Amino acid sequence: MKIYIIAIVSGLLMLTDVWAESAVDYRYIIQGQVLDDNRQGISNQKVNVYKGKILLETDNTDAKGFYSLKLKLRDTDNKQVLRLRAGTNEALIRVAIDAKNITTSHIHQANFVAGKLIEGRLSNSLIPPWIYPIAGLLGIGFLAVKLEKRRKKKIQLQKDKVSGRQSTSNHHTKKKRRKKH
Repeated sequence: MKIYIIAIVSGLLMLTDVWAESAVDYRYIIQGQVLDDNRQGISNQKVNVYKGKILLETDNTDAKGFYSLKLKLRDTDNKQVLRLRAGTNEALIRVAIDAKNITTSHIHQANFVAGKLIEGRLSNSLIPPWIYPIAGLLGIGFLAVKLEKRRKKKIQLQKDKVSGRQSTSNHHTKKKRRKKH
């Protein structure tokens, strides 16, 4: 009888340990590229991530300089600082875990470009990012001018129609020519 009780208790202890272990683990992925001064990938570069002095994960970059480090972190690791090292380059990154979402992987983009850490996705575009808002504003301005001219033309046509005058508008004369043919 004692053996059965010991087996049941030890089984329950192992089950709760496994449940507790999986309930607090987060799949946290640190990925990015290691690039040289010309933004070319550095292949076969060793990338390590440390928590304090403890090595958590290691990977080598591929031919284009990509790497991916898969970590299992806990609630207590949120906002912890990890040390990321790629060759002689080293930087500190802060863990950001969404405690409400424990089912999906958290991806942290960390790139080394010419030895400097750039967090977030890298743009492969040669166009500087500040150009896009300026181009958008110019486009909106151009569209506003066109719409305003069209509105004024419609108002003038309506005034001409009410007063009985013949319109001098190119659009109106083109319409009359089409009707004649």
